[in-house]
Amino acid sequence: MSTGSIDPEVLVLGGTRLARQLARTLTDAGISALTSLAGRTRAPRQLPGPTRHGGFGGVEGLARWLHDNRPRVVVNATHAFAATISAHAARACRRADLPLARLVPTSWAAQPDAATWIWVADNASAVRAVRALPDPVLLTVGRQATAEYLALGDRDITHRVIDAPDEGLPPRWRLLNARGPFSEAAEEALMDDPGHRIATLVTKDSGGDQPAAKLVVAARTGARVVMIARPPVPDYGIVLHDVADTLDWVRSALG
Repeated sequence: MSTGSIDPEVLVLGGTRLARQLARTLTDAGISALTSLAGRTRAPRQLPGPTRHGGFGGVEGLARWLHDNRPRVVVNATHAFAATISAHAARACRRADLPLARLVPTSWAAQPDAATWIWVADNASAVRAVRALPDPVLLTVGRQATAEYLALGDRDITHRVIDAPDEGLPPRWRLLNARGPFSEAAEEALMDDPGHRIATLVTKDSGGDQPAAKLVVAARTGARVVMIARPPVPDYGIVLHDVADTLDWVRSALG
């Protein structure tokens, strides 16, 4: 479902803070942009400019949409772990000979504490790592990964998500519905409660110029961090980390 103008100059694949910032920046610059949301979050934040909701139907569906709606530039500003849509965007844009940029925060791998984290390739590897680590556990990997972590059984786990998962949780698990960003004070109240101090944090390399507040608190309290590394970036398109640089790139690509 789409709203707003037809034939935008820029298609933004959104759903992230950077995507919202980019949509505002493009609108303020007088560049027509349509933001597409996958629809996985049940109550997404309001966005500037027109939006569409729902998937495209794979590579073929996206290629057809690009042909029918004729954007001149595509910016993939989805989450760093949105591997499927990123691969589809690269293949569809290559086929259509459209300029493509991947707007994504810088990896946390360069942060000073990164060497102390347990880096793993995926959720299954994270589950194996957590088996050898102490409770209580704070799980911040999103609702779609819930099923894989149920293999940990009835442990002392706080599962923080925006929307509740479809799966039922073991009795000792605590479901915490909350939407970030979270302040350091809020994370400290959650993670450094004297009666329930988090011993293991499981999270993903969402990235940013600064570490997330939960990582700062984990370093201060000595909590172990299991960090899921990002999937590979497709080999088509340019990778950018800043909204201002992306605006410059869009302007250049539009000619």
